[in-house]
Amino acid sequence: MPPKELCLLDDIPDNSAKGMVAVIQGKQRNIFIARRGDVAYAYLNWCPHTQVLIDQIPGQFFNEDNSFIQCSKHGALFRVEDGYCVMGPCKGEYLKSLPCNTKKGTVSLIEE
Repeated sequence: MPPKELCLLDDIPDNSAKGMVAVIQGKQRNIFIARRGDVAYAYLNWCPHTQVLIDQIPGQFFNEDNSFIQCSKHGALFRVEDGYCVMGPCKGEYLKSLPCNTKKGTVSLIEE
């Protein structure tokens, strides 16, 4: 299956994230793309603790210093690079990552 283009990397400021809806395995899903430098990381927009959107405050995916993804419902902190929860009620769990790549400045999902 060809990659699904989502957005331009330049649409996401460095050390931030952008939420969107994408079709994954035939179903519409809320996802977000986090950016660190020239690397994009894609995740389902779904907290493993309370099964709510990470950005309960729309568009707010990071903690104050942009060092971690933060669930705005209960404050759990997740590493950007792998979605691992380092602090909070779901410590040790992961966000559901989605395979993606960036080519020629375009971020795309790779369907498995």
